[in-house]
Amino acid sequence: MRATRRIFALTLISLLAAHGCGGGQEPEQADSDLIGAHKGSVDHAAIVEGTTMMLAGGPVDSILDPYNREDPFAIKSSSYAPTFAKRLAAFDDYDGQTDWSDDQAAAWASRMASANYLVVDTSMPCDFENPHTYLEIERAQLTGQKHMTCGGRMPNEDALDVTLDFLIRGPAASADDSDAIHDGVDSATHPSEDTFPYLAELNGL
Repeated sequence: MRATRRIFALTLISLLAAHGCGGGQEPEQADSDLIGAHKGSVDHAAIVEGTTMMLAGGPVDSILDPYNREDPFAIKSSSYAPTFAKRLAAFDDYDGQTDWSDDQAAAWASRMASANYLVVDTSMPCDFENPHTYLEIERAQLTGQKHMTCGGRMPNEDALDVTLDFLIRGPAASADDSDAIHDGVDSATHPSEDTFPYLAELNGL
């Protein structure tokens, strides 16, 4: 079952990558000039794959760049909420069962359409050696539970596995479950150091 889920997840990632990379076309110089002259963010560094998995691919590509240019704390929700809701429903259906309640799905679509950031609670513990913080606070809020970690995203956590299980298996699911979905890549080639600036060794050197 675990091997089947790994293959399923890898296939899913391949399809997402094919749709999310603009068909392999090189960006035009004009696009680079626009990015350089733009005042604001070019991409949000918050919810992992919140844009490429939820907004990119097919006819919705046209709203990916405008979303990235929004203020992450004050996004115009009316412009993006329908797409987030539709894509979340599609991910929830991948395993053939409904794992998101209507209220949970509506709350998360609204959250992503109006704000793209991670919540951090500095009063709670963070385990750098065995990180399990990514989306923990957000999942707890959606399921009515008390969060147990600092939240945020630790450098060495397998955030993509967490994302896949969150979107497909619902906010109550964990990447540590026995039937969790995995992408087959459990860690970086070299883990990040535990001191600032948390850089890992370069690959191939």
